Amino acid sequence: MKRLRIVFLRSNPVDPDPRVEKEANALLKAGHSVIVVAWDRGKTYPASEGILELKNGTASVIRVGIAAEFGGGMKKNAGPLLRFQIFLYGWLMQNRDKYDVIHACDFDTAFTASKVARHCGKRLVYDIFDYYVDSFNIPGSLKDIIERCDHKIINGADAVIICTEQRKKQIAGTEPRSLTVIHNSPEKTLRYELPTTGNTVRVVYVGMLQEIRLLKEIAEVVSERSDCELHIGGFGILEDYFEEMSRRHDNIKYYGRLKYAAALELERKCDIMCAVYDPVIKNHYYAAPNKFYEALMLGKPIIMANGTGMSDVVRDYDIGECIEYVKESFNVALDRLIARRSEWNEMSQRMKKLYNDRYSWETMERRLLELYEKF
Repeated sequence: MKRLRIVFLRSNPVDPDPRVEKEANALLKAGHSVIVVAWDRGKTYPASEGILELKNGTASVIRVGIAAEFGGGMKKNAGPLLRFQIFLYGWLMQNRDKYDVIHACDFDTAFTASKVARHCGKRLVYDIFDYYVDSFNIPGSLKDIIERCDHKIINGADAVIICTEQRKKQIAGTEPRSLTVIHNSPEKTLRYELPTTGNTVRVVYVGMLQEIRLLKEIAEVVSERSDCELHIGGFGILEDYFEEMSRRHDNIKYYGRLKYAAALELERKCDIMCAVYDPVIKNHYYAAPNKFYEALMLGKPIIMANGTGMSDVVRDYDIGECIEYVKESFNVALDRLIARRSEWNEMSQRMKKLYNDRYSWETMERRLLELYEKF
């Protein structure tokens, strides 16, 4: 098999980014070399090179700091986004002898990547984590322009990756040369059992701390109960809120930003996971939340919102609760799951079987490597 030099492009700092890290790790395992170019929106600083330590080796990571507002939308972040595109173009052109394949994650890196790939004769893999026009509040006229550009990139890329079979509907009207589905499954951990718990039920969420995930309401529910704890980690616009909540309430524990392995270990020690996304946002209907796959692998009952990605699976296999996107519904779901505590072990076994049969990372890794073997 040909050994390739691959550069991943991501519009976050990859600190952590589970999907990028898993894909890079799989490619390192196959003998390829990997560079990651990432955008740190937390503060402004010139590009600096570091090392991304992965299970199967190390990848170089180039981070550039261009301050932007988390959750600020396109209008507030148009300037930083433009500066990031300029940086990307310059880096890709100046370093074009250092890579064979550009692995562009989402439209906000693929737009520039497609132009460089065409100009420099590089392979382009377009990995669509979130379909751009369904993920952000974009004005109507601009939305049409972006979608046309996005379709052109999809049709022109050497390979396209989506994260669920449902997403084929989201990119309807395109004709990708090669289309691969790679779910957001975690690698199986060795510590794989449902832990024995005391009377206090531990609810956990680790991820982006955004308004559109019912997180404040979840914290309010738990703060008002004596039978639960909320264990929460991650980063985003709600960091200060959860720091304050953890000071005010003994049953709310805030961990800040966690590495992926630490996030999985925290989830393993807890009882109930949640991934409650606002169903009003169209992209959430097609979402493939990391939390869903992590819950399957760990065998933890999960709470999700009706009408969001994978909620049908939760309902069909009876592995958690599906709720309306309101505080009261989450509280009722907690009551229901706690009342079924004697059934958690059976739920856990169903979840692990579902992970192994349909969503294991071993299967996803094989799909990724088969894609790259064609180059």
